[in-house]
Amino acid sequence: MWNLAAPLSVETAKDPAVAEAVTVGGMKNVLNAMAQTGTRRICFTDSIGSFGAAAPRTGATARWLSENPTQDPGSAYGLQKRACRELMAEFVHNHGGDARFAVLPGVLHNNPVWGNGTTEYALDALLSAPHQQVKHGLPAGGAYVCPIHPDTRLPMVHVEDLMRGLVALQEADEARLVEPEQGYVVPGLSFTPNELFAEIRKHHPGFGYRVELDENMNKFANLWPEELSGVEPLRDLGYAPKVNLEGMVAKVLSSHEDQNMKTAKAFKEMDVDGSGSLRRAEIEKYVRKYLVRGRQEYSQTGQSQMDGFVDELMHQLADAEGVVTWGSFSEWNRRNSMESELWKQAATVEDELRRQLRELGIQPRV
Repeated sequence: MWNLAAPLSVETAKDPAVAEAVTVGGMKNVLNAMAQTGTRRICFTDSIGSFGAAAPRTGATARWLSENPTQDPGSAYGLQKRACRELMAEFVHNHGGDARFAVLPGVLHNNPVWGNGTTEYALDALLSAPHQQVKHGLPAGGAYVCPIHPDTRLPMVHVEDLMRGLVALQEADEARLVEPEQGYVVPGLSFTPNELFAEIRKHHPGFGYRVELDENMNKFANLWPEELSGVEPLRDLGYAPKVNLEGMVAKVLSSHEDQNMKTAKAFKEMDVDGSGSLRRAEIEKYVRKYLVRGRQEYSQTGQSQMDGFVDELMHQLADAEGVVTWGSFSEWNRRNSMESELWKQAATVEDELRRQLRELGIQPRV
């Protein structure tokens, strides 16, 4: 059993009560269910947010958390993670459980969407970089806003290394796990914003930023260790990270560029006058091309359903003047895509056409 459920550090700071219900309440529910079903092994994702100002700056270990149970992590986020470790210790004592925890640094990945945490500043910067230059014939975005001091070093891990580390912890023989409470850090790489930005500029020389400190993010960044120990996970789990800063930046930027190309292709197909912005008529023409074509002979066609579909798109995308900019369209495409939305709407239209055919006494072929 894995329990990964928890809001991120900034989200927890904004609403500690809800976060506690999810993080601590969720752990109670999981452990109660395990006790009832006789399930022994639980693996939990702890965080560098559990470390406070008294923790080591380098070579930080999960052992230090176990040996300093009353240290102040400086945040509700860290206190809630500690409460989960305490609940697991009770489970081991009362039910003979096999509880393990992994202390994670900031997680870096290629996905276009993430939560509101502190180390996520790096993902924001990597996403911003391709948009700071005129590319695909579309307008450039502004400078990236860095929310923490640019010389603050934080530990991170790329998702490929993370998954290897978590699986290693999950699959390890219990007898090999000699660390207190079977807790291990999952090290990756450490860097400062300035070091990250220098690497980004190798791919996007014009990348720019300005610093506007976020109170919570900068506070947490200065509480947490700069580097995690690699000794214990290598010794007991056979795990060592493989992805370095150069490789991570290249992987993430490449993924974003692939997504940007698909997004730009859809935008430019609609932006027939090359203005760099869209109006309703342009979006409607694009949608009609896919939803109405070939269906004109029916009394109810894709045209009849198109208006509501375009209304919803404009509600999500357009500004108060009814204009869809490249920036808003690109942001929307982090979580959506015009292609997938059209496929879903086309399926709705096809269902309607099948219904109409049946009313006419015609059996649809598919």
